[in-house]
Amino acid sequence: MKKILTLLCFISVLGTAYAQISIDGDMLDWAGIDPLDTGLPTESYGFVTDLQYSDFNVQHIYITHDTANVYCRLDLDATANFNNFYNYSNPPVFEVYFDTEIGDTTGFDWGWWNNAYKYYINLAPTLHPDSLNKHAELYLYTGGRMPTYVTGEFVLLALVPMAISSENNQLEFSVPRNLINFGSEFRPWVYSVGDFQWATGAAQLPLEGGTTMLKYDFWYGGSVYQHQGTQIVSDISIDGDLLDWVSAGIQPADVDECAEELGDILTGPSFDVKDYYLTSDSTYLYVRVDIDPNATFAGMYNYSNPPVFQLYFDINWGDTTGLGWGGFYKLPVDYLIDLSAALHPDSSGNEVLVKKFVGDYNGSSEVYIDIEGAVISFAKNTEDNVVEIAIPRSKINAGTDIRPWLYIVGDQIWTDEEYVPNPIREGWGGAEGEYYAVNYNFISGSSVRRLGDNSITSVDDEYNNSTVEGFGLVSNYPNPFNPTTTIEFTLPEQSLVKVEVYDILGSKVSTLIDNQELSAGQKRLVWNGKNDKGVQMVSGTYIYRISSGKFSVSNKMMLLK
Repeated sequence: MKKILTLLCFISVLGTAYAQISIDGDMLDWAGIDPLDTGLPTESYGFVTDLQYSDFNVQHIYITHDTANVYCRLDLDATANFNNFYNYSNPPVFEVYFDTEIGDTTGFDWGWWNNAYKYYINLAPTLHPDSLNKHAELYLYTGGRMPTYVTGEFVLLALVPMAISSENNQLEFSVPRNLINFGSEFRPWVYSVGDFQWATGAAQLPLEGGTTMLKYDFWYGGSVYQHQGTQIVSDISIDGDLLDWVSAGIQPADVDECAEELGDILTGPSFDVKDYYLTSDSTYLYVRVDIDPNATFAGMYNYSNPPVFQLYFDINWGDTTGLGWGGFYKLPVDYLIDLSAALHPDSSGNEVLVKKFVGDYNGSSEVYIDIEGAVISFAKNTEDNVVEIAIPRSKINAGTDIRPWLYIVGDQIWTDEEYVPNPIREGWGGAEGEYYAVNYNFISGSSVRRLGDNSITSVDDEYNNSTVEGFGLVSNYPNPFNPTTTIEFTLPEQSLVKVEVYDILGSKVSTLIDNQELSAGQKRLVWNGKNDKGVQMVSGTYIYRISSGKFSVSNKMMLLK
């Protein structure tokens, strides 16, 4: 009886977490999920101008996901009706596109769109009221920037589930994630046209070629993303004098989750990266790398084998472009700047070529070519422990963002490599499966991005995060998880804390913290999916409970194998 009362208590706290989206035309399961276009400026909605085609006006797009599917919902005007799409001489155009590779030359863009699209979902074929088997057509685009519509340019991947509401003005569909190379995020676009009236009868969400785009991130959810605007302009001179970085107020990019101190390499402090900085102007991307202040670049050459000192760039978030070693890297390599020999004290000149990866994503070997005319200039400071680099933007296809990472090895001791941040599958910075990228955007600057999959399947609590009296923000990630999840909470003051894990029947599985006195601040701990006896738990729903004094909070988490 006690277990039943405990379970009822947990359920009352948790409500309807982890409700799934069902493609059935009933839109109630989308409750609590905000439109992806929330905050999009009015001028970014491409509404039809001819009122006779007003049914084609798209009001909102919603997106969420779980471990298996990406779910999409489209809303027309409340007075619109899909049946009216067929009251014209020509069939309707009702389409959704996904840009999964942020570099702007993959997919088609007609030479002027913000995004270049590789995936196309055709919704129109079975929207007709006489069509009983509702489904959408998912295509992969294989052509260049200017489509020619020759046979085979669009490859049909699957017929995907679709349903419309009883009012005939809302639509939902799902796309299997294993059919699309999503990477860590993608950018969707909706195109709707009546009677082939491409100018006056067309709607777009958002308006292509405008200043803004929509983005869906598998960790952070959806957001409005600025494509055009005032870009960062830093007056950096590549001269070894670092005062211009200071006067511009540029802070290290590797902050927050990407710790500045990653640990000394056994071969010496010359291989220990302390910080790196990013900034730009209209011509160059600038990078600065600081090693241990007590070390020198010259010290890298005091060994039998030459050093490795390389800067890599990931420009396409889709994970099958660039060197990925078959998925081993979470940040596949598109471009490489190799300073391994250039930093030698006897090396003459201050320029090296940018290299582009041209091999297979599976990475049987690292195949690069020099990019003609893509010359970077670099300079070291007088102390020989900081290098600054200028990279011509016109020679690398950076799109709106670029994700750099460093790779350093001394004396060819491959078990003692340094990655900043670590792009490999094993993860770095905490729980297994936890990855980070330093993202540089030419408008907003640097940010640290946690990569992974925080599956959003909840109705009332989209991220399974909540602010709770006595604990502040409480969350766990990833969720669902396999095999570990990180539980985070914030203590407003020093307290005795207990953290326990229960199964769905109310039986205690594991005690993670047992009345331990913790200082105020943010706390993070990892549950490895095992009970107190070290036995791995089966797939299912579990509850973690955090208690301290008079305060207690419980949340659900799901172990999936």
